[in-house]
Amino acid sequence: MNDVVKAIKERVSSPKLRGPAPTKADIDVILQCAVRAPDHGKLKPWRFVVLEGDALVELGQVFERAGILQDPLLPAHRREKLLAMPLRAPMVVVAIANVVPEHKIPEIEQVVAVGAAVQNIQLCARALGYGVMWRTGAMAYDPIVHAHFDLQGHDMIVGFVYLGTQEGGAKPPVEQSLSECVQFKGF
Repeated sequence: MNDVVKAIKERVSSPKLRGPAPTKADIDVILQCAVRAPDHGKLKPWRFVVLEGDALVELGQVFERAGILQDPLLPAHRREKLLAMPLRAPMVVVAIANVVPEHKIPEIEQVVAVGAAVQNIQLCARALGYGVMWRTGAMAYDPIVHAHFDLQGHDMIVGFVYLGTQEGGAKPPVEQSLSECVQFKGF
């Protein structure tokens, strides 16, 4: 089987990640692959913020602040969870869509381009031997988090991509029957 087909068919998320994170050389390769994603109109709508160490702790504090603003009576266990979320991996890449509104390229296509870039990150990271997990959740849509990453207007966080060394076995991919999602016409 072709290496690309094999990589795609075997792609899984790695929910348990530990160090080491990708090296500087490896994250450069991973991001070079990211920016090779299809990009209608050549807008290059992506921006990536790579976080490690203290930057992950700071992101947890931003998450906590956002949670408290949403719920001033946020229980301590929820605050602790928000603080710990970015620490689930030694590296997090924040994938941001810098959306150009009212452009001939529809906003959805700009966002999808960043989604394709994230898929490239996942495939490349796995090929280099790293575990990876694409996460979103409420914090991806929170205005406090958006301000932290200087998002403007229609910009959006497409995902928090957690990277590191996979701990334990990954769940096997869930197969889907093509009959559930594909229609063939004219065959």
